[in-house]
Amino acid sequence: MNRQSINNHQSRTQIAKTAYVSMVAAGLGMFLAALDISVNVALPGMRDGLGADLHSIQWVIVVFVATRAGLVIGVGNLADRFGLRTIFIIGTAIYLASMICISMSDSLGWVVIFRITQAIGTGSLYAVSPAIASLSFSERRQGLAMGFTTGSQALGMLFGTIGAGSLMLWFPWESVFLFRVPFAIIALLIAIFVMKPPNSTSESQRLDMLGSITLMIGLCSLVIGLRLGRAIGWYDPIVVTLIILAPISLSVFWRTTTVSSYPVIPRSLLKSQFFSGALTSMFLAHMGVFVIWFVFPFYIADILERGALFLGVMLATMASVNTCSSLIAGYFIDKVGHKAIGVIGLSSLGTGLFSMAYLGLDSGAPQIGLCISLVGMGIGLFQSAAYYQVISNVGKDRLGTASGALSMAQSFGTVFSVATVGALFAISKGFHMEALASATTSVPVSDVLAFMSAFQDVFHTGTIIILIGALVFYFTKSNK
Repeated sequence: MNRQSINNHQSRTQIAKTAYVSMVAAGLGMFLAALDISVNVALPGMRDGLGADLHSIQWVIVVFVATRAGLVIGVGNLADRFGLRTIFIIGTAIYLASMICISMSDSLGWVVIFRITQAIGTGSLYAVSPAIASLSFSERRQGLAMGFTTGSQALGMLFGTIGAGSLMLWFPWESVFLFRVPFAIIALLIAIFVMKPPNSTSESQRLDMLGSITLMIGLCSLVIGLRLGRAIGWYDPIVVTLIILAPISLSVFWRTTTVSSYPVIPRSLLKSQFFSGALTSMFLAHMGVFVIWFVFPFYIADILERGALFLGVMLATMASVNTCSSLIAGYFIDKVGHKAIGVIGLSSLGTGLFSMAYLGLDSGAPQIGLCISLVGMGIGLFQSAAYYQVISNVGKDRLGTASGALSMAQSFGTVFSVATVGALFAISKGFHMEALASATTSVPVSDVLAFMSAFQDVFHTGTIIILIGALVFYFTKSNK
């Protein structure tokens, strides 16, 4: 072997190693972002430790979700202009600093402020990690890249749920934030010293400031308005103002897509079926599946009278199956195409939700575990396919924007689920309580039966939403 051949071989080996490490960094990014599910587990401890009440502690969640949803597309747009690696480093550094600052805060006000900065970091990771993973794999392995991406996200949810539950047994609430610091440091070091800086293709274009600001205001107003509407009432002046402000701001944003030389999201992309169809089905999937997070814990605690450990095992089962099915989906997407995998995933998800509607007063772990495993498998299969449909069809100069849009669709699905499915559950339970009032003499019995009837109603609703999402995904045209 001559010197030139040796040099070429060494060059290819170095490129492969760099790509592999970049892939690991992308996986860590999705893992870190998904770990925030641990905050839901820590909320009671944070409420007690910070001396807050149930209403005020909700701002820890509200400001985070609103900031992430409002900024994630804009951050993706910045990544497309200035480089994925640059935004990954900045986002990870902000995330790391926020974890430390939150754990050192001694008041709810400071926690809320640093939750906003954390949302900026988390949104950055969600916006660039799938794009980095896509560039780390060859064209023929894009399905595997997206399976790896969604699998890392599911693993973060699994680790966050189990880890936070374990930490809260022995340590104060600050530990839920501090335990993420080592992972963030590793991701930051890899990005700084190993990840190769990609060439930016759009730095010469002028930043669409008006579009970025109006999109952020519109999305944040909508998220906060929907979250507050359930808490303080839909006719509260603050809620009404936010709900009115949202469409006005988004209308101005839509206008900027035609006049800006480099809009946050090109109108051609918004009008393309592969993009809008994937985002719509992603929104519907998360809207439908969130009934589990909203209602299922109360079924376990109040109806079955099982403890937090049993709930944790069930949710961990769903996350474990989600992780495995994501990786399997990535492999088969490259073999048979993404459309079939996505439809199978949504079918599994819908079947799981429909089966959960018929859980009873004495359902055991095997039955519940089977139902929730179908849900986990469906999420993993579908999300890998949806990410593939978007990422593989956009140009490399818009990977960050596309990743951010998918993350936004997930956020809005959960927010709309809380606002609509939550209201449906309350209305349905009240209706069934009135119907049972004359038929039973025991109020506790009426309450249990009304809960189970409302439980069935919302899971049927979730199934219908998933079915609509499956139809949208199936009939969406894709370039690949």
